[in-house]
Amino acid sequence: MATLELKLWPARLSTFLLAALAAASLVYWGLRWSEPVSTPRASSDWSNPRAIDTGRVAQLLGATATPANSDDSPVITAIQYKLLGVIAQERNGGFGSALIAMGDEKAKPFKVGDHLSDELVLQSVSARGAILATSMRAPQSIKLDLPPLATIKP
Repeated sequence: MATLELKLWPARLSTFLLAALAAASLVYWGLRWSEPVSTPRASSDWSNPRAIDTGRVAQLLGATATPANSDDSPVITAIQYKLLGVIAQERNGGFGSALIAMGDEKAKPFKVGDHLSDELVLQSVSARGAILATSMRAPQSIKLDLPPLATIKP
């Protein structure tokens, strides 16, 4: 009989250890599930939009720095505006920037509210366009649209 009991001890010991491990696991997960769920705070970094570096955006879209017009350059009276890129942050056009080329000049980045010339300001931007006006509260003067995606060449 003594030999029979000695052979059962390893099975009894391993069964006891497995039962203790299962009990410890149940206690651990029970305590984890009973903790209150933390909700994100309203003052997190996601609620504050970051400012757009329009110079960097213009550089990524292919614009280069151009020197200011010298005094002997001709004055441009009729300027053609061409929209090359847009970053719209809100649906109502309150924030964002646009990459606009004027005449034969290289494209320059403009934020909403920036003056393109003495009489025109970038009033708002949308996902595929921009609106120019004489002031932020004036009705739109010029509506610029991005070219269709099929005409853009990489």
